[in-house]
Parts: sequence; structure tokens; C-alpha cells
Amino acid sequence: MPIRWISATATDQGPRRVMADAATYRNRGNGHRAWAVADGIGDDYEPAYAAQLAAATAAQVTTTGGAFRGIATARGVLQDEYEGAPRGQSGDCVMVTAVPFPDHAGGGFDIAWVGDCRAYSVRGGTLHQETEDHTQGAAMLRSETAWTREIAPGYDHVVTRSVLRDSEIASVRVDGPVERLLLCTDGASKVLPAEVVAAILTGTNSASRAARALVAAARARPGARDNIAVTVLMPRS
Repeated sequence: MPIRWISATATDQGPRRVMADAATYRNRGNGHRAWAVADGIGDDYEPAYAAQLAAATAAQVTTTGGAFRGIATARGVLQDEYEGAPRGQSGDCVMVTAVPFPDHAGGGFDIAWVGDCRAYSVRGGTLHQETEDHTQGAAMLRSETAWTREIAPGYDHVVTRSVLRDSEIASVRVDGPVERLLLCTDGASKVLPAEVVAAILTGTNSASRAARALVAAARARPGARDNIAVTVLMPRS
């Protein structure tokens, strides 16, 4: 019997001028459900619109087409939207999307992403980061040069893949049993230690309480000024 998932989303604009994070859930019935979280690149209205459009498109398509196709379709929609736009007047975003495998009794997920939105799962009581950040900082951490690795954190904000750009879309299959799934923007992941994320996700059976707690913990961290969006999934008990 496939697992029935309960989800909850929490967001916080913080001190930014614009809320450029977006989170969307789509349910097309018969078990076809999907979730997407997107982060507009820049503190402006066009990136915010791009994130909302991309998240809504990806979640809708992902329900039946899979996570990779969801982001690929969102890319086509954004490229059509901004075709011919003057330089600097197009919006772009990074995102992650997830869909449960149909008829998967263990609660596995198909996940795709571009940029530094993340997916975490809890399996066997342990937190796993299922995505890899597509940022200049992450690439520099893999350098053989110690100095390059040392300065890498200063480049974590420079994304190397996005929805609008023709860059590779990454995907991963997460086999169950999955006890928790978290999709989030870097406003949460860049400031919350893994142990805090794990404690919050495993410390309650309420997706809404976990989502609110993650946002509150992220906002309370020193220097946390970014938008925050988190979506938490838990199996229905």
C-alpha cells in the first residue's frame, strides 16, 4: 500500500525587500502529487515572479511526468516568458521538486534540482542531504588547492545552474523507507546545521510544527537575512 503523505509549508520574507521564494503543491488525484520549492535570484519582483511561475509549472508537470520533466518544462516556460527581454529585465530562479514513486510501499521519491535549493530525507532515523549545491563555492571545495577550498564559502551565493539557463538538471532516486522529506531554499539550509534540521524533523509527528520550527530556527541564526521557504513531508500516521 503506497504511503499517504502529509505536507506543510512555512515561509518568511525576513528583511528583504521582496519575497522571492516560492513553494507549491499539486494534487491531480489518484495518488499523483508533487511539491516544488523555488528561490528567485535577486531581491526584486521579476525573480519573485519567475520563482512563482517555475514552482507552479514544475509541480503540476511533476505529478505525472516526473521531477526532471517538471523542471525542464518550467525552463521552457521561463524561456518563452523572457524571450527578447532586455538585458537585466528577465527573472530567474533555482529550484527543487519531488514526487513520490507510484505504488512504492517504501515511500521512495524522485527528486530533481538546479542551483542550491536542497532536499533532505530522514531514513532509518538519520538525516541525509539528497542534493548537491550547484554553486561556485561547492565547486571550489572540490579543488586540490587548499587556498581555493579555504575561500570557497565566500562563493556559496554564486549559483552555477538555474531554471532559465540551459544548464544540466540533476536528479536522484531516493528509495524508501523515507520517514521525512524536506525541501528548502538556502535561507534555511545555509544557516541551519544538519543536527538542528535532524532534531526538528524527527522531534515531532506534525509536518506543520516542523515547518514552522525550521523557519523560526533559521531566522534566529546570526546574520540570517535571506528569504526562507521550507516544505516538510511526513507519512500519514
